[in-house]
Amino acid sequence: MYTKTLNLALLLAVVVVVLGAYTRLADAGLGCPDWPGCYGKLIVPDVASSEFERPLDLAKAWKEMIHRYAASILGLLIVAIFFFAAFRKTPRYQSI
Repeated sequence: MYTKTLNLALLLAVVVVVLGAYTRLADAGLGCPDWPGCYGKLIVPDVASSEFERPLDLAKAWKEMIHRYAASILGLLIVAIFFFAAFRKTPRYQSI
């Protein structure tokens, strides 16, 4: 289980880096100006409101939020890996 979690975190880290590059190159870095969420919602709002501080571009907002979701999942995986490593029952050192 520990090795599978490490491999999944490694794969997801690569995905987050690629998504971050794509988000940057698509100029979608400020598709959602606030955190967490997008314009006060957990998902991207489907219609623009006059109370938004910036005009809503749905394509840019979704690119940014997908990157944020992937990075959040990666963060949770890293926390899980920490707890797996800290509380595992196998000996950490081999005898000589």
